[in-house]
This record gives sequence, C-alpha cells and structure tokens, in this order.
Amino acid sequence: MAGARPLVAARAFSAGVTFLIPLVLARLLALGSYGTFKQFFLVSHTLYFALALGIPQSLYYFLPRCAEAERRPYLGQTLLYLAVAGGLSGGALYLCTPFLSWVGGPDLVAMRAPMALYCGLLLGGGALEAGLTAQGRPGHAAFAYIGSDTAKMLAYVIPAWLGFGLHGVLWGGALYAALRALASWIVLVLPLRGPLFRRELSRGQLRYALPFGGAMLVGMPQQQLHQYVVSVTSSPAVFAVYSVGCFNLPVVDLLYTPTTELLMYRIGELERRQRPDGEAAVLFRDAVANLAYVFVPIAAGLFAIAPSFLSLLYTPKFLDAAPILRLALGMVVLACLPVDGVLRAKAKTRALLAANVAKLGLTVPLVVGLNHAFGPVGAMAGFVLTETVHRLVLLALAARALVPSAAAEGRLRGTLAAVGRVLPGVELVRAAVAAAGAGLVALFAGGYAALDPLPSVLVLGTGFWIAYFGALVLVGVRPSAVLARIRG
Repeated sequence: MAGARPLVAARAFSAGVTFLIPLVLARLLALGSYGTFKQFFLVSHTLYFALALGIPQSLYYFLPRCAEAERRPYLGQTLLYLAVAGGLSGGALYLCTPFLSWVGGPDLVAMRAPMALYCGLLLGGGALEAGLTAQGRPGHAAFAYIGSDTAKMLAYVIPAWLGFGLHGVLWGGALYAALRALASWIVLVLPLRGPLFRRELSRGQLRYALPFGGAMLVGMPQQQLHQYVVSVTSSPAVFAVYSVGCFNLPVVDLLYTPTTELLMYRIGELERRQRPDGEAAVLFRDAVANLAYVFVPIAAGLFAIAPSFLSLLYTPKFLDAAPILRLALGMVVLACLPVDGVLRAKAKTRALLAANVAKLGLTVPLVVGLNHAFGPVGAMAGFVLTETVHRLVLLALAARALVPSAAAEGRLRGTLAAVGRVLPGVELVRAAVAAAGAGLVALFAGGYAALDPLPSVLVLGTGFWIAYFGALVLVGVRPSAVLARIRG
C-alpha cells in the first residue's frame, strides 16, 4: 500500500529507536528492578488501551467522512474525553495500593506516583497520530511518530545511564507523557477553527465508539491476563524473564499498524465514493498477502535461532525465555490478518464487543489452568491458543462485512465463501512452505554448529533468508515481486 510509505518509514525509525529501550535497561537495571519496570508498563498500558474506549480510533471512521467544519469538534471532543479519562485513571491508580501490591509487591507500590502521572498523561495524548492519519496526513503522522518515540527513548535511557535507577527512569516516562499530551492539543486543535465540542457529533461518535471501547475494556485485560497471572504467581525476577519471552518484534508494529490504519482510511474513502464492495475486499486481500510474505518467515526464522537471539540482545541471563518466545511467535503469524481494522472501518464495533465478551470464557481457564500445570510456558501457550481462536472468529466477521453478498448463501456456507474470497490462499501457502523449509534448514544447522550468540545469529539468520528466498523461487515466486508488493 503505497500511501502507507511515510508511516512505515517513520515506524521503522521509531522501531529502531525504541527497540533500544528494553535492551539498555535490561543491562543497566538489576533483574528484579527490570521486572518492576515491566510491571509498571503492564498496569499502565492495560489502563491506557482499555480506558480510551475506542474514542481515538473512531476518528478513522468520522474524519474521512465529515465536512471540513466538523473536524475541530471531532478532534476537540476526543481530546477532552481523553483528558478527563486520564485524570480519573491516574487518580484511581495512585490510590489503589492494594492492587499494585498484589501485582508487583512493595517495589511497584513505591512507584505509584510516576505511574499515575504517566498513565493519565499518556491517555490524555492518545489521539496524536490517529488524528493526523485520519485526516489523510500520513506525512505529518510520520513526523509525530518519530518525534514522540525519540523523546520516549531519551526520557527512559538518559536517567538510567546517569545512574538514577528505576526511580529516575519512571519519572522520565512521566515527563515524556506530559510532553506528548501537550503536543496533541497544539498539533490537532490549535490550527483549526470552530467549537471544540458539538453535542450532536459527540453523540454519534459515542454511539460508534462505545461498542468498540467496550470490546477493548473487556478484551485488553484478557490480552494481558497471561502477564498478570505470571506476575502475581512469581517474583519480579521471574516476571522479567517472562516479559522478555513476550518480546514484541518492532517490525510487526512497523508494518501492521500503518497498514491497518491506511486500510481503514481507504475503506472509508471507498464508502464515501460509493464504490463496489469488491474493491474493499481486494484491499484486504492485498494487505494480508503483503504482511504474510514478511511475518511468516520472520516467525519461522526466529523460532530457529531463539536461544542465540535472546542471549545476544538481552545477555545469557535471559536464556530461559527462549521457549516462551517460540510460543509467542504464533502471534506474529496471526498479525497477517488485520481484521480488527476492517470491523472498525465497517462500523461493526458491536461484533467486536460480542467477540471479546465470548473470548473471556476461553481465556481464563486456558491461561490460568495451563499456568498452574506448566508454569509461565503454560501461560503463554494458553494465551496463543485463545488468540488464535479469537482471530479466526474476527476473520469470519470481517469477511462477511467485506463480502455482504455472501449472506445469500446461508450462514455457514456464506461465511466460508466470504473467507475464501478475502484470503489470498495461494500467497499464504507459498509463504508458509518457503518459511517452513528455510526454518528447518536453520534449525538443523544450529543443532550441529555450536556458535557464540553473535556469529550464530549472523550465520544462521543470513542462511535462513537465503534459503527462504530460494524456496520462494522453487514455489514460483520471484523475490523481486515480493519486495515490490511490500513497497506498495
């Protein structure tokens, strides 16, 4: 998707910068302090994503469709809501010492002041990039991503580097969140003219956003449940190792987020121009194919070199995270399906809410039960299994939204037909076969070559990608064609 290039480039820069944060802090902080740092973000980001209630994401639906004079009210009332929600959540977090003690013990309780400020102010600035992208300004959104993530890196790394420890790092995070909240008002609202709030627009925005927000309110704690279970049932040091196994690959967000945002924007544009439904299905099919040619081999390659990869990045003291990382890579494969963006763009937020409520009945027994039986590895296995089922349900809902004519074929048959029309089956099979073959080669070679982490990652990683592109040629795909698809 060519329009995503500025956002992809910005996220590439941001990913490279923010990738350094956990690597540096894992070396500068003691293992227990690093675990408390990850617990700080676990609690803060759960509240951030849940309490936004889908209001910032609703801008992707309304701004491409609204009149010019309505942009400031939509942006202003979004920021007003986020400011109020941020203030309430920050105050509540500061007062909830029993909860913080339950999650992380006295070390986390001692950090409740910077945590409250960070959470409240981060939520207050939560519409910055969404507000720019939803106005069709991906270049400006790209600058916002770069500036925000660079400031974040400096705010966290400099205090640790200067020896201020965990306390300094977390207060640096609070300062970063304050600057981001201020920038959101300056960039989004000040250049426009008109009221900050219009009751009739606010009602429509809430009607659209609250079902999705309810889905996030239900779904986000479920998404993080496996981390809470491990945090509550283990020490900060064990949680530090587990959090490394939950390692989020920067390239996933680098490609998934802007691709999903642009997909939502373009679906809205197609609806505004009253284009045929088949064009939106083609957009989704192309997005899935582009993501699959990147995400599937990344998952296979990292599965093969997981121990060396973690030892190189985080030092050998985190080597026990390798089995957890290998399970977590299933989430990278699932990221090939940007189905949540389709449902938001098609105003199917009630379906998202219902799916997340239903997911609760599967999440708790799988995560808690498997953690009890197998420890942290079991918690990750339960999480990935739950997310797989959930993503497949959302795929069925998204397919029916993209191909409404399939409903005439009946509920089950129509759903299967719609899924078949929106999935690039040939491309998915080719990517999977090539990645699996290359992964087996790297895994086999790693078993016979006992190398230090750096040469292991370089040799086996390079060998994997050579084998992957060679396998693509064997299944009839030119590597240049794959690179052209990814570039847009």
